[in-house]
Amino acid sequence: MLALCCLAFSTACKAQDLIIKREVFRDPSNSLDIHAVERQQFEPAKKLLTAGYTPDTHWLRIVVGPSSPQPLELRIRPTYLDEVTLYQPDPDHPGQWLARTTGDTYPFEERDVLYPTAFGFLIQGQPESTVYYLKLKTTSTSILYAEVLTPQDSRLKDLRRSALIVIYLSLMLWLTFWAANDFISTRHRLTGLFVLYQLTHIAYVLSVLGYLAPFVHAPLNDKLTSLLVISVAFISMMLHYSLLVIYKPSRIGMRALLALSFFYPFLLFLLCTGHAQAALQINAYIILAGAILFLTLPYTARQDSTPSRKTLQIIYALQTLSIGSSMMPIVGWIATDEWNLNSGLAYSLVSGLLMYIILQQRSAALRQEAEKTRLALQLAQQELAFEREKRDELGHFMAMITHELKTPLAVIRLALDAMQMTGPLKKHVEHSINDISDMIDRCAQINRIEDQSIQVNVESCDTGRILTALISEYGCAARVDLCIGAAAVINTDQLMLRLILRNLLENALKYAPAGSPILIEVSTQPHADGRNGISICIENSVETLPDISRLFDKYYRGPGSRKQTGFGLGLYLSRALALLLKGRLDASLHGDRIRLCLWLPH
Repeated sequence: MLALCCLAFSTACKAQDLIIKREVFRDPSNSLDIHAVERQQFEPAKKLLTAGYTPDTHWLRIVVGPSSPQPLELRIRPTYLDEVTLYQPDPDHPGQWLARTTGDTYPFEERDVLYPTAFGFLIQGQPESTVYYLKLKTTSTSILYAEVLTPQDSRLKDLRRSALIVIYLSLMLWLTFWAANDFISTRHRLTGLFVLYQLTHIAYVLSVLGYLAPFVHAPLNDKLTSLLVISVAFISMMLHYSLLVIYKPSRIGMRALLALSFFYPFLLFLLCTGHAQAALQINAYIILAGAILFLTLPYTARQDSTPSRKTLQIIYALQTLSIGSSMMPIVGWIATDEWNLNSGLAYSLVSGLLMYIILQQRSAALRQEAEKTRLALQLAQQELAFEREKRDELGHFMAMITHELKTPLAVIRLALDAMQMTGPLKKHVEHSINDISDMIDRCAQINRIEDQSIQVNVESCDTGRILTALISEYGCAARVDLCIGAAAVINTDQLMLRLILRNLLENALKYAPAGSPILIEVSTQPHADGRNGISICIENSVETLPDISRLFDKYYRGPGSRKQTGFGLGLYLSRALALLLKGRLDASLHGDRIRLCLWLPH
């Protein structure tokens, strides 16, 4: 659509040019006057003079064909040329010439024709062919297009060019407003750079096409145009660097791209010290070098992103083509036609649209990812609220069940003592009462740990004495081999330590074959992180090996536990308490034996 639009305007803007011959002469000495130039040998010239950046003066000899005796307009573009002088025959003094000068260093209101998009001289149509000379001296690129039109054709052409500019501004401002709105909502650095990039490009195009001339003082307008030319290149380098770095391309290439942008302060220095042509010429070569990097870097990308690397390669190939077609005539490497005068406008629009495609895809992907994150966070918050509510209910239930069950258990114990029951039946009843009481205690303790409402009271603890007391309490001294190989005194919470050891010993007594030995070892053992501590290991045989990966899971009971009462909470509680004491509890299998090791810091 863009190509068709440009083609339509290019065709529509064609008018009958009355120039029938063009010739050019280059004056390296910059000292020849019109009379000396008349005698020089001129060379045939194309419609568009493209001499690149040069300090030489260029003379263009044009022959205007015969026409009716009416005012004609000699239009000259582009409008960023410093100084263009027209020499026309003096009708009152044959052999003499009348000179008039214009350029972007001359006030806009002093021009013969007040068109912002072209310099203009009014000349009189002659019944025979007439020779005119144009002298070009500029610090910008020496590119010049001259045509002679009737006033009607000139106004119509300028009107159509203005319509083209309106279309350009509409598209560019739409892209800018989209980017600004996206940046406000996302605060993404790349989109912010694109807003700056668009605004600079719009100012650059308006300046090089002459639309700022009526509003800016002439000498300042010339410097402003040069400043915008090099600023556009710098901001473009920064934008493309920020985009390409996401794909992790060649480091050497990225450093080269970054190095090109570092020329910007140097170019500003040249511009401020009066070396505008050198600054603009170096800037043009930097743009061409950047175009080569834009073409190659996407092929060295090591990471994919949005858009894909393939899309990036296509877009940057088009970007390079656009840059090359607009810049090579400016540096004088290739000759071209009038359409190249609009190349800056075309490059600006094509570049903006290509970057919009990239940023729009990235923005859509980021918004989708943000929406997923928001939904995930919302779901997590809902789950957290549900868990908190469930835990509160569980805590309330545990408090209630502890109170409601402990009292009946105490009554049962009193009744049992009053009955003066003896023998195995009494032991069985007492054992069952103790099991129920232990289960209630463990559930309450687990609830307190998970609510993080339990406090650690550090004091000096003798692990050997605690183990001895527990062995005596369970009446299993005959089958327990207690080996204390180091000082067993540590600083920790005595109640928690006793509970852990009680659970471990009870677990061994429950699941070891009847009468089989149980080994308990206490030794000094440093932790992997360098902390000193003691290790308490309980090892026993088992009839059926448990799943070692699930041994400490909540409610897990091994395949041989059906004969024993319990909820599968003992080892889960023990490990939770060990972690609370800044220790650890591990398990390992050795043949038909299981080894549980508790490590606690001193």
